Amino acid sequence: MVEILKNSITALRAYLLQAYLLLLLFSCGEQEEEKLFTLLPASETGIDFSNDLTSTVDMNILEYLYFYNGGGVALGDINNDGLIDIYFASNQGENKLYLNKGDFQFEDITAQAGVDGGGGWSTGVTMADVNGDGLLDIYVCQVGDYKGINGKNKLYINNGDLTFSEQAESYGIAFEGFSTHALFFDYDQDGDLDLYLLNHSIKKPEVFSHADTKFEDQDEKGGDKLYQSQLAQGATKMIEVTEEAGILSSSLGFGLGVGIGDVNGDGWLDIYVSNDFTEDDYLYLNQGDGTFKESLQTMISHTSRYSMGNDINDLNNDGFPEIFTTDMLPEDPVIWMKSIGEDKQEVYDIKKRFGYGDQYVRNHLQLNMQGERFSDIALLTETFATDWSWSPLIFDMDNDGQKDIHVTNGIVKRPNDLDFVQYSQSPNAALSEKELYEKLVSMLPTMKLSNYAFHQLDYLTFENKAKAWGLDQLSYGSGSAYGDLNNDGAVDLVINNIDQVASIYRNNAQQIMKHHFFQVDLEGDAQNHFGIGAHVQIQTASGMQHQLLSTSRGFQSGPAPTIHFGLGNENKIEEVQVRWSSDFIESFGPFDSNQKVKLKKGGGKRVLKEAKEQLKSFEQVEVGLDWSHAENLEFDDMRREYLIPRKYSTEGPALAVGDVNGDGLEDIYLGGAKGQAGALYLQLKDGTFQKKEQALFEQMKPGEDVVAEFVDLNGNGHLDLYVGSGGYENPQGHVFNFDRVYFNDGNGNFSFSPNALPPLGENTSSIAIHDINGDGAPDIFIGSAAVTGNYGAEPYSYLLINDGRGFFTDQTKKYFGEAPAFGMLQAAIWQDTDADGQKELVLTGEWGEVQIWKQEKDQYFSKIPNRSPRGMYLSALPITWNGQSAVLLGNMGTNQKWKASEKKPLWLYHADFDGNGQEDPLIFHYMGEKLLPFATRDDLIKQIPAIKKLHGNYLEYAQINNPSGILNSKQIEEARKLSVENLESGIYIYGDDNFIPLRIEGQFAPIQAAYVWENHGTTHLLTVGGFYGYRNDLGRADAMPMALFVLEEGAFKFKSLPLGQIGGEYRQLKPIMIKNQLHLIALRNNDSPIVLKL
Repeated sequence: MVEILKNSITALRAYLLQAYLLLLLFSCGEQEEEKLFTLLPASETGIDFSNDLTSTVDMNILEYLYFYNGGGVALGDINNDGLIDIYFASNQGENKLYLNKGDFQFEDITAQAGVDGGGGWSTGVTMADVNGDGLLDIYVCQVGDYKGINGKNKLYINNGDLTFSEQAESYGIAFEGFSTHALFFDYDQDGDLDLYLLNHSIKKPEVFSHADTKFEDQDEKGGDKLYQSQLAQGATKMIEVTEEAGILSSSLGFGLGVGIGDVNGDGWLDIYVSNDFTEDDYLYLNQGDGTFKESLQTMISHTSRYSMGNDINDLNNDGFPEIFTTDMLPEDPVIWMKSIGEDKQEVYDIKKRFGYGDQYVRNHLQLNMQGERFSDIALLTETFATDWSWSPLIFDMDNDGQKDIHVTNGIVKRPNDLDFVQYSQSPNAALSEKELYEKLVSMLPTMKLSNYAFHQLDYLTFENKAKAWGLDQLSYGSGSAYGDLNNDGAVDLVINNIDQVASIYRNNAQQIMKHHFFQVDLEGDAQNHFGIGAHVQIQTASGMQHQLLSTSRGFQSGPAPTIHFGLGNENKIEEVQVRWSSDFIESFGPFDSNQKVKLKKGGGKRVLKEAKEQLKSFEQVEVGLDWSHAENLEFDDMRREYLIPRKYSTEGPALAVGDVNGDGLEDIYLGGAKGQAGALYLQLKDGTFQKKEQALFEQMKPGEDVVAEFVDLNGNGHLDLYVGSGGYENPQGHVFNFDRVYFNDGNGNFSFSPNALPPLGENTSSIAIHDINGDGAPDIFIGSAAVTGNYGAEPYSYLLINDGRGFFTDQTKKYFGEAPAFGMLQAAIWQDTDADGQKELVLTGEWGEVQIWKQEKDQYFSKIPNRSPRGMYLSALPITWNGQSAVLLGNMGTNQKWKASEKKPLWLYHADFDGNGQEDPLIFHYMGEKLLPFATRDDLIKQIPAIKKLHGNYLEYAQINNPSGILNSKQIEEARKLSVENLESGIYIYGDDNFIPLRIEGQFAPIQAAYVWENHGTTHLLTVGGFYGYRNDLGRADAMPMALFVLEEGAFKFKSLPLGQIGGEYRQLKPIMIKNQLHLIALRNNDSPIVLKL
């Protein structure tokens, strides 16, 4: 009977399952799949707040640039009932406070609470327990005393009965001026909450003074302020300590974002400030003595140009927080091409001379490199273009254990439209003031856009899931904040919109994905009840996660003071560590998942701070090389060629290593820039180096040394010196472009041999030495990357045959044929690629693939076909990979605006398009499905003036969506075409004809050189690179100047370097024996050498 019952139940289950699947099948077409987020209507939530703006002749975006910046939103439980409440800031109307009644039901209690803002132009808002009574207070920033706007910042002290008392004046923080946002934190670790007040200037941004002005000029109404709380001393007030604490407060600052985090891991809270326009952002490192040191340019290579909001959080769970800043670069190609972009090159150069750092119009994702420095990887992660963006928030949106990024964007009127800008600079003089205003406002484009939701799919790999997640509603989104509004374990999202009801997004993660979660409330010191500024770190079987508690994030907004962790499939928390201050760490747990816990200071087990062990594969050493490369930075390739994407005038220095005086010690030749003599340094027995004067090097300093090698050219047993010249400054074929041969007398004394080489004068980029004809004398292949003044043209690379006495003749035609097309070469090596005992010539460079030239029995070279991807290759290192011959290819990297793939390659069209006798390089890149010109309309007109008539305005130019749309289609068809399908650095295996990219850190920046060595049975790879010479539209590539990889489990895995601030543009990396121990010497452009002891 039991068996029959079991069979019946089984049959019933099968029937029900089949019926359910059929039901799903038929309902799929009728019912949309449930989204991760649901936008709840005002009729359901009771939240009908809308930040409505009315523009007038006297008050508009033309009169006040921040007219459409919008307002903020703050979340917090104001009555400690376990439900998060919401406060909205309004610019021209009343601020609103909504009490959470549960299940997404809210009640407007603004009037009874007395927190409507007093009629001022409110901007930012945050909640914090300012007076230490255990209740969240509300601080509101306002614009005041400007064009009829009256208002002061408001501090609403919570009375505990759903009413508030405005007490900013008595606390000393009723600031009147141009306030953007506020941040409460305990910067001096005395137990109470201090205040950083972010303000903004109103001076004309296009008029800028020297960057040093920030240290002298004080702007009382627009400069930032720091206030120190006196609560710990028993007084309910704050005193301003801006100047003595080292905080800048000048009219240069247009502060739009402020965040805190311990960026260098010293236990003290640092501050990041986003500044709009010309002024650099600020990174204030807390010195632990009540002062800060502004350190942006020592920690960060470049920033957003129009920096808006920011968030600081640990995206890769390594314990060090990243910094994300927003800007206004559009993703839409039409908007992109008709909007103001990067500074013109000459303006950019002026700003640099004025002391400003490098800034680019795009979002920046600053990856924290173990507290030593930051690397911007927004281009690599494709989080760089989210249009006119405001509030970035880093939090786990789907509870998978990886933090994601949400960005609000949109502006009602777009003053960066190029057609508008062009008209506004020379308007119709006959128009009245009112008519001109109406005309200008009518020309300002207006469009609502979707916000962005970047899902972290894998380690630092993101995908915009706004549409898939239900977050793609069109709006003018400004401030945003997150918090678990219904206590279901998923973080909901609230957005303050302009001219539209605020967005309340319910997170459905727990219903759809059923991932686990863990939430932490803190109870800190008596004067910092909610533990603001504390760090919380959890450990699960999957690893560590880390967050800091702050109630000011994004743009003008603040999240609820609860720390939320998504756990994915993990259901146990092994340990929770809370770092309350620099020297007070406690351990709690273990805990089960899917709950909120409250951790009280003093209630855990005290933990001593442990010093983090760092990998010590090598150390930097000083060896007495008192030499520094001195680049001629006054020369600018872009002023001679308007469409060239990069400089070729900064390719040096050159480096040669070898024993030139026969004492058994390796010596060094350092090649100088144009105008700088090369230098010879001899190694002494104690491992230091001493310069040996050579007068003839001084005579040759008008040339630019790019590559160099020591080699016995004349067979007398002494190492001679070959120096390859390039640099792009001298005209093609100029005498100082000639390569040079210096013969060695055996004692390190060199003599120049002017007749040793044919007078060719190409721009040498690489040399490869090998005995081609078997006569025992080294022959040399010379690679060239560019033709001076004609980017994209085929340069002349050639083969020099040695007569045995060190004198060479060009025999390229004899060995390679009449017109071999080598391309724009950057690297040349000799390597046995097919294991036949004979070396092949391997060439690679920009806009090309790996070329393998094999020498046949008749000594003629033939090109071996292969499937290596076409790239922008800069270096080649012969290696062995799994027993096979391979080459490590240094490429441009994927941390670039340009993207390239087999289906969507990068294109270069090269021809004399306007018939003026000068060939023009047109670069096209894909944005989505459109193949677009990379050059701006202005730059293209400089090169090809006919473009001005062909595309009469910026809108016309922006609508080009393929190469034939830019010029006569026949001209485009007949042009020489080059393409790139790969920008990744990686390993090309000859035998398998297979390319293996390096892991993500190997793509952060161009790799200019590399070296592989064994240490205790483990293979190590060191890469060096970076390049600052890309045109401003691309930006300098500096995210990874030096990277260490260790071979583990069949792949090179990245290891952090304990080298501190060894930045720069690396060009050379070679091994050298010093005191019988292997070292590496690395040369940097316009900087001093680095020597590493392995």
